[in-house]
Amino acid sequence: MMRYSVDQLIREADKLPPIPQAAQKALALIRSPESSASALARVIEMDQVLTTQVLRWANSAYYGMENRISTAQQAIVVLGLEIIQELIMTYSFSDRLYKPLPGYELQRGELWQHALGTAIGAKLISKQLHLKIDEDAYFAGLLCDVGKLVFEKLLRESEINRSEWAQHSFLELERNSFGIDHAMLGAEIARRWQLPENLVTAIAHHHEPQSAENHALLVATVHVADVSMMILGVGIGIDGLQYPLEDEALKRLGMTWEDLFHLIEQVSEQLAKAKEMISLT
Repeated sequence: MMRYSVDQLIREADKLPPIPQAAQKALALIRSPESSASALARVIEMDQVLTTQVLRWANSAYYGMENRISTAQQAIVVLGLEIIQELIMTYSFSDRLYKPLPGYELQRGELWQHALGTAIGAKLISKQLHLKIDEDAYFAGLLCDVGKLVFEKLLRESEINRSEWAQHSFLELERNSFGIDHAMLGAEIARRWQLPENLVTAIAHHHEPQSAENHALLVATVHVADVSMMILGVGIGIDGLQYPLEDEALKRLGMTWEDLFHLIEQVSEQLAKAKEMISLT
């Protein structure tokens, strides 16, 4: 079996396209306390595709708008910075996450649905528990499996016997085969994309929240949201049933199993609406 060095994997990760420049600038502006709707609109309007998407979102029946929105600035005022930030981030990564990943036995769109549902669930947990990490929870949930984008090709090309996949945890299999697992590789990708350290940590430990030394609430939030999508059966792939719920994560958040099943119902409803909103078909 060919073993890949971590450096080789990082070079593969470097081949992933970066966040579009206009989206990067828009997200940076939104995070700045000195940002304004007019400045943000000017950045969005630098990218015709992004402008079209923002206007489509603002005019969507999902938001119940009666009068047509014709400028990016109007859209920002109508939707608010939080929703604009969320939608820009989601759209920026949708094309990467939407493609099929045969190495993980994920059909086209399955990873994207799983990522979007995890993001929605993590944000719901933060809101309902008043954790005040809503947007960080959303972004960490959206990107927690980004490392799979690199690994899936290597899984297809490797000589791993599929019978081994049932004998080991998938994280162990990745570590033994590649020297690193998809969560840790995803964290390195996020670091190279210059995302905040709390998001990097949440991505790195979202399957094993007990191993996180920092940002424990955010890590637990993403972990529980990720497991909720597995219970729903969305984007499971070949490895999805190998990541158990850590009870300690529920305890850390003060959640019960009843709370978890209620969360799953809410995520299912909101995911259906979000898929209509951000359609790639």
